[in-house]
Parts: sequence; C-alpha cells; structure tokens
Amino acid sequence: MTQRAGGGRVVIVGAGGHGRDTLDVFRAENATAPGRWDVLGFVSEVESDHGRDVAGLPVLGGWQWFATQDPAALPLVVCAVGAPSLRRRLVGEATRLGLSFASVVHPAAVVPGEAAVGVGAIVSAGAVTTSSMRLGDHVIVNLGCTIAHDAVLGDFVTLAPGVHISGHVQIGGGCDLGTGAVVLPKVKIGEGTIVGAGAVVTRDLPANVTAVGVPARVIKTRVLGT
Repeated sequence: MTQRAGGGRVVIVGAGGHGRDTLDVFRAENATAPGRWDVLGFVSEVESDHGRDVAGLPVLGGWQWFATQDPAALPLVVCAVGAPSLRRRLVGEATRLGLSFASVVHPAAVVPGEAAVGVGAIVSAGAVTTSSMRLGDHVIVNLGCTIAHDAVLGDFVTLAPGVHISGHVQIGGGCDLGTGAVVLPKVKIGEGTIVGAGAVVTRDLPANVTAVGVPARVIKTRVLGT
C-alpha cells in the first residue's frame, strides 16, 4: 500500500456511470490544481463503446489501444467499475500489460494526511475519513461515505453512496457494501461479502455471503468471486 500518485496522464478503464463519476473527480482536482491530471479518455471492453463521446472525452478503444502508444510513456490507468470481481479482473489485465495505476481523491473529500490510501483508489466528493484509517488498493469510496478511526478496508472493496463505517471495523478484500449500509464498531466482514442497501451490520459476517436487513442477517452463501 502506498500513498496516491500525484498526477499525470491518465486513462479511465470503464466508460459507464462510475467512469463518468471518476472523470468528475479528476476534473475537480484539476479545478483546484490546474494541469494536475491530463485525462486522455476512456478504455472499454465493450466494443460498441469505442469511438463514442463520454462526458466530452473519447472512448479510445479496448485494451489494444495501449499497444499503439509509446511503451516508454504509457499513461496511468484507474479501473472505474463498481463490481469488485470485475474491477479485480480489469486490474489484472492492466497489470499484465505493464500499466501503472493512479489514485484520485476529490478535493471535497476529507482524507487526513496520515490516512493510508492504496494504489488505484477512488474517493468521491463528500467522503469523510479520520485518523489511522487504511484503504487497500483499488478501493472505491462513493459519495458521502464516512470511515472512522482505525478502520481497515481490504483491496477491491466498494462502498456505495452513504455507507458509514465505524471505528476499528475490518472489511475483507472484494466486499461490496450497498447504499446506506452501516457497520458498527469493531465488526469484521469476511472477504467477498455483499452487504445490502440500508443494512446495519451489528456482528461479524463470514466471507462470501450476502447479508441484508436490520440487523443484517445472512441470506445467501456465494461462490468465491461471484
């Protein structure tokens, strides 16, 4: 885990809704620090996306676009899709191609200097974190989330808008927490678990389950990575 990159040329992988949201984060950073990021456009595995305009920038093509670039000057990438399993696969492909990753934090988010933010992380407007918090690599923290002291989020975690994480919480890699979910202090959530929108997690949850409700209860055991 390292602190986020400082800027440069970047391509957003994923041209859907979260790709547009991520572009907004880059543009907001440029509004406060002009020229920090040079966002070239989007790359998408969806062939019908290629060549179209998304929020004023082109979809450059698929992964093959990177082969057309100077290998000594490849842009950074950020994988902007919400589903943790898909994001993990995209990151794997980018890594195989020798690409490096950007992290981006909206200027309207509060992230203390001592907080650890992993490679490829995306933190949206209105997010508030506190001391000794750790975000793993390729974590997505959506609009209006709060993460309290000493919480640890593993790699590829997704927090939907308005998720609230209490102090000393541990969330395993690849978890996906739905809009408005709340996790009470010192709770541990196992890897790959999905927490439904509006759920309140009052006790530890195992890995690879789906939990919903108030208090959250397990309704399904899932296959790893699905």
